[in-house]
Amino acid sequence: MTNSDAAVQPKVSSVGASSGNKDPRAGFVVLGGDLGYLVRFRSDLLKRLSRNGYRVRVFTPDIDEASVASLEALGVEHVKIELSRTGTNPLEDARSLFKLFRKFRDDKPTAVFAYGAKPIAVGIAAAVLAGVPRLYAMLAGLGYAFVEGGETSLKRNIVRVMQLGSYRLLLSRCRSVIFHNRDDRNLLVSKGVVASNQTVVVSGSGIDLVAFPASEAPVAPVRFLFVGRLLRSKGVVELLEAASILQRDCPEVEVHLAGASDTNPESVSPAELNAYSGRSNVIFHGQVADVRPLLASSSVFVLPSYREGLPRSGLEALATGRTVVVADVPGCREIVEQGVFGELVPVRDPVALARSMRRLAQDPERIVREGRAARLAAEERFSLTAVTDQMIEALER
Repeated sequence: MTNSDAAVQPKVSSVGASSGNKDPRAGFVVLGGDLGYLVRFRSDLLKRLSRNGYRVRVFTPDIDEASVASLEALGVEHVKIELSRTGTNPLEDARSLFKLFRKFRDDKPTAVFAYGAKPIAVGIAAAVLAGVPRLYAMLAGLGYAFVEGGETSLKRNIVRVMQLGSYRLLLSRCRSVIFHNRDDRNLLVSKGVVASNQTVVVSGSGIDLVAFPASEAPVAPVRFLFVGRLLRSKGVVELLEAASILQRDCPEVEVHLAGASDTNPESVSPAELNAYSGRSNVIFHGQVADVRPLLASSSVFVLPSYREGLPRSGLEALATGRTVVVADVPGCREIVEQGVFGELVPVRDPVALARSMRRLAQDPERIVREGRAARLAAEERFSLTAVTDQMIEALER
């Protein structure tokens, strides 16, 4: 948010408001941790809910004037709430829960839909206490606590146990629990957290196929593209090692990385990145506002991540008409059709990753052929319209 955004706050409701819900239509609350995500990727869903006769309100802890204006254009109201997305202070969470409980009790919404770990933990609990009749939750991914392999830590194990306990208590109250991949759904069903008949698997947030038009993959030279935060859990270190291996056999092949490091403790250090920045076949682009030009100039999308919900960057690549090389892990598996397009590689294995990249680099006709098949998959399975239909069906149970 800019300084001007902070100085002139948009007119929105706050949790402290005491007016009841006098609208004759049923109230539908969408509760999350990121207003920008909802505006960018779920506007079609919000619009459909509003057209279906609901009084739709979005509850988030963040706010910006442009996003609120976008919601208002859809006929949706924004309510700013107190909620720490990543904090672990139980007193803060209890205070947030109590304020939400009072808001739900006073407004009497018909339905509450929460997405993300903290909004589910606080929002669904508040809705249960307030007696909201219809509850829904969405887990786009299970997060770092559920990453398999590598070094385990006491903190990760504690977080996993706590999350499973919280989910078991709260998700059982939901009519639908929405997942972005089957592996996450199957894991929580196997742990007795949710019943199978509660669950719905949707194809991510959906891709606007007009905004991401298809083009034939260029193959002279072959360019691999990674898009994402430069985190260890995204497989960035393995990708850089694979690029070094690949350079020996295919020196003309380029590996492009679009993304930035941040304060996350899993970020790859600047020293590690600098060690590879001088190599002729590795190109860092930093944070990119619009990834479409890079996708258009790439040949293959690569994401050796340790775990995903359903990688949006990968879906954007499919829509552009690019085949993919991804790790054989939850979430990533969903964007490969074995024998049609894409390759799955063992996680945390730079040698296997380099081998897969080499196979594609040496077969440009395959890159083009699989890219066309990838676009067809995007049209059939991952389009914005198809995903919104899936979401509406899940939220009208």
